[in-house]
Amino acid sequence: MKLTLPQGRFDVNDESGEIVVLVAGGRPPSSEWLRQVAGTYPVWAIDRGADICLRAGVSPKILFGDADSGSADAWQWAKDLAIPVERFHPDKDYTDLQLALQGVASREPDKTVLLTGGLGRRFDHSFSNVFSLMEAEKVGVKSIGLADEAEAIFLLRGGQSLHADFMKLPKVVSLLPLTPVCENICSQGLHWSLCGANLRLDSPGGISNRLAAGLHRLSVSVGNGCLGIYFCWEE
Repeated sequence: MKLTLPQGRFDVNDESGEIVVLVAGGRPPSSEWLRQVAGTYPVWAIDRGADICLRAGVSPKILFGDADSGSADAWQWAKDLAIPVERFHPDKDYTDLQLALQGVASREPDKTVLLTGGLGRRFDHSFSNVFSLMEAEKVGVKSIGLADEAEAIFLLRGGQSLHADFMKLPKVVSLLPLTPVCENICSQGLHWSLCGANLRLDSPGGISNRLAAGLHRLSVSVGNGCLGIYFCWEE
């Protein structure tokens, strides 16, 4: 799987399908960042994500949501453009993102999800978004992670490796265990590299690393577990 963002290129050794970008209603990506990404990948909006798309001048392929956070103007804009809509009742058991992921499973089961507008603002939403992407694998939806111009978290499953070539160097690189234990972690290109290391969810010890001096690329692999590879470009 190959993902190209304004910050660089990210390759995961996985035979996943083409990327679809879901735009949620958390901290909005910059309009310029979203326009660049939308020039390469199809975009789907989730409720307030329609406002983000409207401001950026990006037309989503479909709009999901219960319309409790998106503006009436954005929903009317989608209607005027004849964008397909899946509207949910506000009283529901799943979040809009979780239902949108189910929509990906039914409409485009071969796609791999990148979520933007999924970080910042409320911690509970960010937390839920990360683990909703992980949980979506149970309904057959693959995801590479969450990203905008300021931060990204890529999800690396057991047996996978990530190779990154940066056009914009991150200020911080952190390795975040998202399962109770992540085993046999190896990294190259970091100031503090690892070889065969284990990280635990209840004792995170892989935060606040950085690229080794003079390098513009890194590689990380994990033997077992789900590891979050976190990059910060703007604090």
